Amino acid sequence: MTTGRTRTGLPAPVTELVGRDALVATTAGHLLGPDRVVTLAGPGGVGKTVLALEVARRHRDERCRDVAVARLGDATRPEELHRAVVHAVGITDQSSADPVDVLLDHVRDRELLLVLDNCEHLADAAGDLCAVLLEEAPAVRVLATSRHHLGIAGERTVVVPPLSLDGGADSDAMRLLLRRAEAAGHHGTPAADRAALAELVEWSSGLPLVLELIAVRLGGGMAPRDVLDRLDGGRLLTTRTRRVRSHHRTLEQTLDWSYALCSPEQQRLLARISVFAGGFSLHAVEEVCSGDGIARHDVVDLLADLVAKSLVNAGHDGRYHQLQPIREHGRRRLAALGEQDRVRDAHSRYFRALAARCAADWYSPAEVTLLRAAHDEMPNFRAALNHCATTPDRAELGLGLLTDLSRLRVQFFHALLGEFRTWLSTLLDLAPVRPSPERVGATAMLGWIALCQGSQPTARTALAHCRELVGPAEVAPVVFLEGACATLVSDDPRGIDLLDRAVRLADSPGDRGQFKLIRALAAGFHGDEATGTAATEDCLTDAETAGATWAASWARWACGLVPLRHGDPARAAAWFRESLETQVELREQWGSTWSCEAIAWALAALAEQDPSASGVLESTAELLGAAVSLQRATGVAIGGLVPFGRQREKARKTVSDMLGEDRFQAAYERGTTLTDRDAVHDLALRPLSRRAALADLTTRQREIALLVAAGHPNHAIATTLHLSVSTVENHLTAIFTRAGVTNRVELAAWIGRNT
Repeated sequence: MTTGRTRTGLPAPVTELVGRDALVATTAGHLLGPDRVVTLAGPGGVGKTVLALEVARRHRDERCRDVAVARLGDATRPEELHRAVVHAVGITDQSSADPVDVLLDHVRDRELLLVLDNCEHLADAAGDLCAVLLEEAPAVRVLATSRHHLGIAGERTVVVPPLSLDGGADSDAMRLLLRRAEAAGHHGTPAADRAALAELVEWSSGLPLVLELIAVRLGGGMAPRDVLDRLDGGRLLTTRTRRVRSHHRTLEQTLDWSYALCSPEQQRLLARISVFAGGFSLHAVEEVCSGDGIARHDVVDLLADLVAKSLVNAGHDGRYHQLQPIREHGRRRLAALGEQDRVRDAHSRYFRALAARCAADWYSPAEVTLLRAAHDEMPNFRAALNHCATTPDRAELGLGLLTDLSRLRVQFFHALLGEFRTWLSTLLDLAPVRPSPERVGATAMLGWIALCQGSQPTARTALAHCRELVGPAEVAPVVFLEGACATLVSDDPRGIDLLDRAVRLADSPGDRGQFKLIRALAAGFHGDEATGTAATEDCLTDAETAGATWAASWARWACGLVPLRHGDPARAAAWFRESLETQVELREQWGSTWSCEAIAWALAALAEQDPSASGVLESTAELLGAAVSLQRATGVAIGGLVPFGRQREKARKTVSDMLGEDRFQAAYERGTTLTDRDAVHDLALRPLSRRAALADLTTRQREIALLVAAGHPNHAIATTLHLSVSTVENHLTAIFTRAGVTNRVELAAWIGRNT
């Protein structure tokens, strides 16, 4: 079972790997042999991650096998490790199931190399996961990096040694130092400095990270003897002994030295930025780390200084990152400064405010940009949530942060429903039980997420808790949850009125747009044609006017319900397909699953109504099977929502009756083998065998097509229909495709033939 392409996460190597060829070959040999779990073990700074990625590249290139890389440095709890692995493998999971079970269902019969990077702080959880994979996924192999072995049966531990010091000027350690120093701007070493350079290599113990930091100093103009003097206080120069040093002490001393060479302001900033996870922006550092000794306007220069010293890495995307050993050193320095709680509080408040801004601003042309930016910041959001869950009196701050992220719909777009539900439950257990906006909003959001997962008991319980908190008062998120439960659980037409009240109570455009969508679904499922048309057109007009692309795709989905229920399945299919086209283009991981299902409903109804469309019966049966298979793989519980389940059963019965049970079942089973998301999308968007008609266009598409036929240019059409020019252009592209034409002249002729 698969839900998407494996995310290899294998960046191209930035620099040449020095002195590791034999170790790469040995490790790859173990993975190709009987050893299914190989752990690269060694001290911090020895280069385990770089080595693991090189082994993974060769394994992928030579064996043509899938590779997935789970980076665990920022995970703090076993469940975070599990979800990091699920995400790395490329699984789209929207269910409430145990992530380990989801992972096993996905990889049990696949050949896969899974890289678990930085396991030492969660060694027990990583070991337990590897043990399960060994037993239940025979084609999966694991390459782990850790400061010590995982301690499980069947594990092969490969100790990663420092680079060799043998050979003097030709040693691996010396070659790495000289190459990195040259890259940093150091050219040539006078004969008088060669002895000190050799002492530096000896002092480094061959740790690549230590050599990298020394190279930066050489590239900055320091003489090798000056670097050595400051590294070891001159003791090597006076004793001339060749001591064997503790690798940990060597790395720690190098980081201490690098820290000591920073100004007091640089030191303080280096310590403070250790609270970030995954990466961070300049603006975030200015907000979180300034004050108490660091002026805000100095942050940009101080950060540039840390980049120049190789203590911070600057990415091409404008974001900054730190190597794990440097971040850990910074955290120890932050604790020593007594600033840990204060800076972590500032970090949590910053990301709480960021989530609030995103929730307030998403109903706009920036919608998809905000969704993707929030996903980039998920490691920091998780770090803030973890702080709120482990610090007294911070649980409500975490609830507010998580609720606003949920209002942005990050959990749907990026397949994080299970994680968000777990965080909501955890923080609700910790927060004081009082009718605060944070608790009420989080409880309602927990109910909504559970409802979308098909967990009706949890949704009902959350709704009851909401009512205990607010009593008879009409509070927007609570009334919304009542209306959603009435519509999707109780199958009650009164959900329309409840959701209409929620729309009126909403205090932000985004919430109002989301409530309008569910009201449109309720009206489409339970209202008469006039009620459904009014609600769905209002929803679409609102979303298109706001410029919210993903929300508009869902509004088009809702628009398809009305003609589906009231005798125009061709129009319904056009609406659902238009919705899916946008969702596929956005590569989102939620709505496309529902759109594929709905297209199958419309095709079934079309075949029943129009004998000329009977040719789509077998492909409709295939699509029904593919949609259900995709939902099982992703954990989307469409059948658990009563009106959706009713439409599914109606479509299934229609196609089975027309094809016969044997032919239907054969086609349905073929569909279940289409486990690749793109293949399912292709099937859902396959052109109908009959000639396209004007009725196959959506209402908006027909309006635009008729205006084009009348000779109106795009900007005039946009003004007439109160749309943006880009929206008109997008509609026009879809119209050309559906009508089978390539330009406006051909479209005008097609309109003439069909009117």
